[in-house]
Amino acid sequence: MGMRVLVTGGSGFIGRAVGRELVRRGHQVAPFDLPNDVRDAGRVSAAVSHCDAVVHLAGVLGTAELFDTPRLPVEVNVLGTLNVLEACRDHGAGYVGITMPQVFPSLYTASKVHATLIASAYHREYGVPVSHVRAFNAFGAGQKHGPTHPRKIVPAFAADAWNARPIVIWGDGEQTVDLIHVDQLGRMLVDALDHGDDVTFDGGTGQAFTVNEVAQMVLDITCSAAGVEHRPMRRGEVPTFIVAKGEGWERLGWRPSFDRADLIDTVVDYRSHA
Repeated sequence: MGMRVLVTGGSGFIGRAVGRELVRRGHQVAPFDLPNDVRDAGRVSAAVSHCDAVVHLAGVLGTAELFDTPRLPVEVNVLGTLNVLEACRDHGAGYVGITMPQVFPSLYTASKVHATLIASAYHREYGVPVSHVRAFNAFGAGQKHGPTHPRKIVPAFAADAWNARPIVIWGDGEQTVDLIHVDQLGRMLVDALDHGDDVTFDGGTGQAFTVNEVAQMVLDITCSAAGVEHRPMRRGEVPTFIVAKGEGWERLGWRPSFDRADLIDTVVDYRSHA
């Protein structure tokens, strides 16, 4: 018999992938999005009361831009997560949260790391079934981009290249990323529902690319001759060299992998935005 799973941020990029995977496995999906803000503890509790588990993805994204609204990531990412965890405790629901590698000292990083620590505390103190997925650089068709959205590497690079603009790279481009297709990340988040002992799963592939290498792949796919433009690092960022180490993969029976065909399909999808 399938579960009923609340997905906060269910209409988002990763949330849609989680929803597709839940439906594929015969579960019911209960999306929780604005105006059902996770800062509203009463609405969160009411929604969780009808569910067996929560995949908690709702959050405020960003790096440099969050320094202009420093209370927002704390209110949404930290206190919102606390509301979800209290509702899981009160209604006996499982919890899967999305976290990130501890990279540069941004407000987003700080808020996500603290939210993860709170989830671990609720598991130890109250017995809430908790699992975490440490997401690296998710990509795939439909990831939003533009001036009103945080800049994500693949859509930003694809939009620049298709519009014959130099691809903008912050810093020297030798920092690394670990690209994981969003459908694989969605699969991992749903798999995490079967655990609950405060385990963390690495949501990456273990294959590192420099930002310069990703830019060159996008230039090759788009046949763009515009090249790249290096700019200073943004506020809250320092060069990082991250790659998934494989934490938790032994439990899954599979491991994520990078497929260049997925990157090609994604970059081609952004051609309509040119």
